[in-house]
Amino acid sequence: MQFGLLYDFRNPPPWAVPFPRLYAETLEQIRTVDTLGFDSVWVTEHHQIDDGYLPSVLPAAAAIAAVTQRVRIGTCVLLLPLHHPLRVAEDGAIVDVVSNGRFIFGAGLGYKLDEFAAYGIDRRQRPSRMDESLEIISRAWTEEQFDFHGRRFDLKDVRLTPKPVQRPRPPIWLAGRAEPALRRAVRYGDGVIAVGAPELIQQYRALLAAAGKDPRQATVAVLRSVVLGDDPGRTAEEIAPYVGWRARNYAEWYGEAGDLPADVAWRERARREEGAATGITPAMTVEAAAAEVAALAAIGVDCVIYFATLPGYPPSAMLPTWETFARQIIPRFR
Repeated sequence: MQFGLLYDFRNPPPWAVPFPRLYAETLEQIRTVDTLGFDSVWVTEHHQIDDGYLPSVLPAAAAIAAVTQRVRIGTCVLLLPLHHPLRVAEDGAIVDVVSNGRFIFGAGLGYKLDEFAAYGIDRRQRPSRMDESLEIISRAWTEEQFDFHGRRFDLKDVRLTPKPVQRPRPPIWLAGRAEPALRRAVRYGDGVIAVGAPELIQQYRALLAAAGKDPRQATVAVLRSVVLGDDPGRTAEEIAPYVGWRARNYAEWYGEAGDLPADVAWRERARREEGAATGITPAMTVEAAAAEVAALAAIGVDCVIYFATLPGYPPSAMLPTWETFARQIIPRFR
């Protein structure tokens, strides 16, 4: 089992501190995490959020590469339809160079309505832009020179330098919430970040086998949240405002986009019932967190990526969780 930590650099108005301070404190946490035994550190992307949710993941990944020595560094995820694929390929290659081959490229379709409106991109083009972008990026990382003529991009004499350190290219993991995304991951990727029902994992492995690929060679990752404490009730009370902020945001964003019926239901329930958006608290004992990891391993998960911070909660306050996790949980799954 692999373990990663995900950073979004959020700074909500009710608890806001100067952004340079937040970034410095977060990078200091990441510097410490690099020494603890975690396998990877990830950054995630959104735009136009009042709390400054990280909008530029590849510059942040490069900054993380500069302050770490060991952990792999990934995007979880870069919203690929919002970007020009050649720019992504170039920036991703530089992250791989700066990190000396530690970059994992994680990409997703995106869903938030105002992001596509702000960038002037039709959301209905997401699948075609995603497919063409993945082909362009992969070819830019592996071929000396090529042309590309598609529905969304028309490129001539593409030549990317410098190339990534990793050969033939950095790993590509794609976010998947439904079968079309899983099929795309089979075609273009080396792993999937499964968001949703456990059945997605079995479906992905079956699709790999049907395509003649070895399911054991692909990575399945999932996202989770945990805050460790000896008294989960007290911990849950302490972190409730920050957990609630994050959960209400996601319920509203997913529900407004309405890509899946469950998303709309989640938003309506959150609006109707006080606290419904928050869901289950991430406050756990060490034994409960270890049991969750064991259950995930039993259904075929290879990597658990945890939210490393809570929006508005000081990064230093979360560091004891990751020190305890590294000391008492990670060794059980090595």
